Amino acid sequence: MTGLETADAFARVARPAAGGDELSHEGKPLGAAPVVALIAAIGILLVALGDNAARTESAGAEPLFWIGLVSIYAPIAFRLLSTSASRLERIVLVSVLGVALFLVKVLYSPLGFAFYDELGWWRATHDLLVTGHPFSGNPLVLTTPGFPGLDLFTAPLSRLARLSIFDAGTIAVGFIRLAFVLALFLFFERATRSTRAAGIAVAVYACNPSFLYFNAQFAYESAALLIGMALLLVTVRWSESHDPGGAAGARGLIVAMALLAATLTVTHHMTAYAIFILLIAWAALAGLGDRPAAPVHRDPLLNTAALPAIMLGITASAWFVFVAGNVTVEELGDLIVGALRSVGDLVLGITGPKKPFEAAGQTNTWLARAVAVVSVLTLLAVIPLGLRKTWRASASDPLQRVLAAIAVLYVATLALRLTHNGTETSQRASVFVFLGLSFLAALVVNGLRRPREGPSRIRSTIALTILATAVFIGGFIVGEPPQGRQPGPFLISAERRSVSAQGLAAARFAGANLPPRSRILVDHANATLMASYGGLNPVMRRVNGIAITRVFFDRTLSRAARRVIVKGRIDYIVVDRRLSRTPPVGGYYFTREEPGSFERTNPIPASSLKKFAGTPGLTKIYGNGAVAIYDTYGLRSR
Repeated sequence: MTGLETADAFARVARPAAGGDELSHEGKPLGAAPVVALIAAIGILLVALGDNAARTESAGAEPLFWIGLVSIYAPIAFRLLSTSASRLERIVLVSVLGVALFLVKVLYSPLGFAFYDELGWWRATHDLLVTGHPFSGNPLVLTTPGFPGLDLFTAPLSRLARLSIFDAGTIAVGFIRLAFVLALFLFFERATRSTRAAGIAVAVYACNPSFLYFNAQFAYESAALLIGMALLLVTVRWSESHDPGGAAGARGLIVAMALLAATLTVTHHMTAYAIFILLIAWAALAGLGDRPAAPVHRDPLLNTAALPAIMLGITASAWFVFVAGNVTVEELGDLIVGALRSVGDLVLGITGPKKPFEAAGQTNTWLARAVAVVSVLTLLAVIPLGLRKTWRASASDPLQRVLAAIAVLYVATLALRLTHNGTETSQRASVFVFLGLSFLAALVVNGLRRPREGPSRIRSTIALTILATAVFIGGFIVGEPPQGRQPGPFLISAERRSVSAQGLAAARFAGANLPPRSRILVDHANATLMASYGGLNPVMRRVNGIAITRVFFDRTLSRAARRVIVKGRIDYIVVDRRLSRTPPVGGYYFTREEPGSFERTNPIPASSLKKFAGTPGLTKIYGNGAVAIYDTYGLRSR
């Protein structure tokens, strides 16, 4: 079957719940999609050229990158906003959008994983391939032992296809991204009862700060979003008033919901909890309104989202109690408590607000700030307009009202960005908040009066496209600090920009020569490499109440620092002398709790890092000029 036949078959099977609102083009079902896809391919090429220029700090890196992004997004948005595109064309367009933007992320690091979570899941998948055990501990992503869904899928693909973990993971996430945008389109099509509105909603969802990079990672949330969207789609079908195939069809839907609920539960905690809350709210609003007529073989009480909510609640609760409770509390507890503490400190005046559009010690240009402000203000304006349209409409259903309520949470996520710890929570929440925000934006835009004349209609579509593109670019600016948008030369403590040839060489030495899971002290950036490719276990934060930073910050190896090494059973110390060059771009060298985090203006003294070479009991076993590894056996055995 050719690609065109596959897309056409998909469009016929996944037919809309209600009549479409676009013009019919039976003779040209793909419309402008082939031309738009070609323009998107050119945009991907421009991004690749921009990234290559950024790696060598050549001129034109940023303009090439931004022009490439606009070339991908703007033509697709224009066709999705138009009234002349067929349903099949819109399906192809959202597919091109999802895949093209995924390739933008791949081009950031096309030869290996560089993002923190990806390196954590590389470690989890590697451990599964080596040990055959899916619940191994992971020093980078603490929750991998409790949620093995992604590595259980990727490891067999890597083994059977004889692919590297990087290749298998990239292929897996690529297919996940394609399936996700298609599921998103079908879900919005059901929710808005409009094919045009569904395409617009997907275009707006791509504007969320996590879409371009964070949720294109080889990480469990990327996979869980697809599973959660599939569960919502099946739930929509289940809650429809007509009988979907009689008793046999009902049993099939029940089995599908049960399998999806179980799969979502073992894949990602936050997505499972967010979808559960959405289903509960959906069922509650359905219970308050007029219930649709239920088939005779189905209990009217469960003729809503209540049944999948019960299924997901049972599986998630059981999994939490018997398997993943500890790791879930440890990760989400730290995330939530950190965000609440930051908000509390801000309200009480203990700390000042984080400056808008500034992150990791770098400031956006005035133009970038202006585009980001336009993006935020546009989305804020959508909320009251959409709420008015949804809650006052007699035809609106419980799902529409739940999505409208979710959109309001966007205001809270913006407030969280005024704090350092709350920024991460806001970033993670955007993937769920934008389900509601995209829905409202699609309703508002789809309901606008359209000029009847051809040129006037084209001009209005162009104006909307320009605004949509500004929202897309602004969302990326809000979500990614300046130094994280493109690859480039090594930076101190800057997450993926801190992945360097020296760090990789040291990690590979450790993986080949040191005992697996040896306990090490290392800075945060190099910890990602040492824990993944090196197979070692970094010890973070404190040992017997003493901060591990004492080992590095003290000018001599003090008694407290020696106690950390001995009591913490530290096997090796990894020292990166480059840390003394500049203050940490990301705000801290080792942990968020270290002295001077996010406020440091001077780098760590070079003498503090040179002391290891002259300390009795420490033996240097590796060095490449920048990174050195010291064996602590002589010191611990004294």
